[in-house]
Amino acid sequence: MIHDVSTDAADPPQFVALLDTRRACPNGAHYSGLNARAHLARYPHLATRRYNINASKVIDTALAFALAAGWAIAGTDKAAGLIEATATTPIMRFKDDVVIRVRSLANGTRLDMRSASRVGTSDFGVNARRIGDFLRQLDGVMASGK
Repeated sequence: MIHDVSTDAADPPQFVALLDTRRACPNGAHYSGLNARAHLARYPHLATRRYNINASKVIDTALAFALAAGWAIAGTDKAAGLIEATATTPIMRFKDDVVIRVRSLANGTRLDMRSASRVGTSDFGVNARRIGDFLRQLDGVMASGK
């Protein structure tokens, strides 16, 4: 079952600010172990993003979107290119943790994202939808260059 989704199944972003919280929860801090082939088959649209915009702009925009989504920001390290937050589901109030990793490239920026449930073996697609919705919004702004 899937409860931990990443745009980079081979090298998922790791929790730093939320590491102790993740270690204390039933699902732990380590990526669920879903192999990259199964992940791509299930969520082909959830892939690493590359933007022809500098990393500072990408991380600032991603942070603004996380705040607008109502996520509780647990840590931001712009130098390391990390944003960590907790999203709470509206009905059952489950807490899912999100980490966004932004890396500078020679010709732009790479962004990866991970969303993981703290409890349960299946999230009914919540984490994948969260990443998909976030990336659609970010893609729109990055494409416009605003």
